[in-house]
Amino acid sequence: MEYTRKQYMWSVLLFGTLIGLNETIIGSFHIQFKSVVLSAITLSLFAYARYHIPRFGSTMLITLVALLYKLTSLGIQFCKPTMVLLLGLGFELFAYLFINRKKLSYLGFILTCAVTSIVTFTGFALLETYIVKNEYWISEKFNDYVFIKAPLTAVVSAILTVLGVFIIKKLNPELINSLFRKPVISQIILGLFIFALWVAGYISMHYEFN
Repeated sequence: MEYTRKQYMWSVLLFGTLIGLNETIIGSFHIQFKSVVLSAITLSLFAYARYHIPRFGSTMLITLVALLYKLTSLGIQFCKPTMVLLLGLGFELFAYLFINRKKLSYLGFILTCAVTSIVTFTGFALLETYIVKNEYWISEKFNDYVFIKAPLTAVVSAILTVLGVFIIKKLNPELINSLFRKPVISQIILGLFIFALWVAGYISMHYEFN
């Protein structure tokens, strides 16, 4: 499907906002394997976006929107952009290698999510342990990230991506388009929806940290 420039930018804004919302809201929860849940959802959203707009560079634009969302909601002190930035860079690179723009296949998306998970988690662990030299990153933490959380994220993100892409393929585009006969109406609704998500993220995080 060919997208106009306006549709392309709306898609980037929507998926960037959803990823930013995931990283901000769910990232504030205290749950086990939080990094796995966050990264798997983020990677699957990257994959859904790539399915809609299979263009090189789209993932990085989405990542920038997500980072701006986190910065707006959390502020500089709590933003912590490293992991989502690494996920965006990794997905962009491996999507270019594994996802055929002219023939989108499940295998391409699975490989992209899996390899991005392994490389990103390993890279982040190396960064925190040997470059930043974070005292929190003892050997057990490093091993946990590389040998447990990275493979788990690879599996979970691949499953979410396959399910999501399958559902997207089964949806009838004409049925969705019939809900918005006039482009201006759909743009207003989409714009209000995105704006509401930004406001919700800001208010929820402002309330939590104050």
